[in-house]
Amino acid sequence: MTLREVVFAWIVLAGVAALAFYPHIRHGGFYSDDWSNGALSLLPPTGPGLGHAISAFADLTIYRPILVVYVPLTYAIFGLHLHLHLLWAACLAVCVAGLLYGVLRMLGVPWIHALAIAGLTLLFPWFDSVRLWVTGTQLSLSISFFLAGLWVALAGLDRDSWRWKIAAVLLYLLSILTYEITLPMVAAIGLIYVLRAGWKKARVYWAVDIGVALVAGVWVAVHTERTASGLSGDVSHLGKIITNGGTLFGRSLLPLDPQRTTLALLAFASVLLTGAVVYLRRSEKPEAGARWGLGNWLLLALGGVIVAAVGWVAFIPADPYYTPSIYGVTNRVNGLSGLGLVIAAYGAFGIVGSLVARTRTSRLGLLGLAVTLLLAVTLGASYASVLHRHIGIWNAAYAAERVGLNELRNRYPNMPPGSTLFVAGYPAYQAPGVPIMSANWDLDGMVELEYDNNELDAFPIIEGTELACRPDGVGLSGEGAPETVAPYGTARLLNLATGDSANPRNRARCLAVAEKFPSGPLYLSYEY
Repeated sequence: MTLREVVFAWIVLAGVAALAFYPHIRHGGFYSDDWSNGALSLLPPTGPGLGHAISAFADLTIYRPILVVYVPLTYAIFGLHLHLHLLWAACLAVCVAGLLYGVLRMLGVPWIHALAIAGLTLLFPWFDSVRLWVTGTQLSLSISFFLAGLWVALAGLDRDSWRWKIAAVLLYLLSILTYEITLPMVAAIGLIYVLRAGWKKARVYWAVDIGVALVAGVWVAVHTERTASGLSGDVSHLGKIITNGGTLFGRSLLPLDPQRTTLALLAFASVLLTGAVVYLRRSEKPEAGARWGLGNWLLLALGGVIVAAVGWVAFIPADPYYTPSIYGVTNRVNGLSGLGLVIAAYGAFGIVGSLVARTRTSRLGLLGLAVTLLLAVTLGASYASVLHRHIGIWNAAYAAERVGLNELRNRYPNMPPGSTLFVAGYPAYQAPGVPIMSANWDLDGMVELEYDNNELDAFPIIEGTELACRPDGVGLSGEGAPETVAPYGTARLLNLATGDSANPRNRARCLAVAEKFPSGPLYLSYEY
């Protein structure tokens, strides 16, 4: 692997990313946590400045200490220039793909196949929130640190150099402390060391990795606040992860509707089984001139499945919300596992190509190569089609956000500090997982940034909640409604669907107008 080859690969991957993500960079925006992160970064409660912003994030997310600096730093550099934030998201996607290419080449995958796999990960639509959502870039950053560490670790293993190993360990640590999704992978990556260098040489390197994973895991566990579900809850969640993960794997193989996930999984299993049977029959001749044999493809496909499984392990003790899914912001759960799904799919293509090449003499294995690449191009085209559709959904959600904010600003050109806004009649989501005005933290951030004032509060009235006129002020009632009460006179009500507004001064006035401020629709569309 030469420097020229690496530069060429990164240029190609950057080109693929530019074609795929330009429509979103041009027309996308902020969503959900992006707004609250922006408000906390640019309008910290203790005063302006990066130092105050870092302090605010330390109180919020100290269990991911790298993000304490990373998030406010991105807003300090890019401000509210949405195109720059989304361009940065695309750049991190290229980093993940480029580093994956390097790791695959270190593991002996021929360059054309490594480049094809890396390109497919850029187009993979079932973790697109990591590329379309500014907050999702946190996972790309974590995975980039991990892949860079693995690349360095493999180089250090070849050189038997502890200086390279120490650098790899530091990158692993940065990865886990950015986002703990890579923790199980760091603990398990020693399997590659053993396959590459043997147990005697790899065991010490692996032990160091496990130690790093344990130390970082203890930090995350001690500083993370979540409701414990107990062993039974974790087992139940594991079952959902396995079920949903299998469905997602099927969608990865056949991403276009109609869904035939069971058929896709059966086809994948059949390809692996057939490949294994042929490989074990020693009388069979290997494909002529092939740089990679059937055994390599089998190992690659199996390795991809393992990566996918380990990538979901970190979510077993998490809340049930964190389960493999195709929808919007929730598909960030697949940020690491998706790489494994793509690798597994491509490994199956390689097996098919290898089997086809065995049916006849093929100079330099060109027949097998052609079949493998044709299957990959077909899958890539279907990925691109789904990704293009998703980008349209995300862009439409941001357009709806802007329409709502413009209407808000027209109705309330100025809003006194201490005001609380209740927004009615507006959709919560464009589609499942693609938010418009879905929660207090996103609407609150929108309003604070729109008015450049961190002394404002805002709540959407979403399906399942309703306006509550209490003796001491205005609030919300219903399952999951936030416990908030805005004193009369400070509450401002706005129905974005009808244009109705009110500023009730007492409970009687609030009760008289409450029916004019119903919840908006939960989804504008149920398709994603």
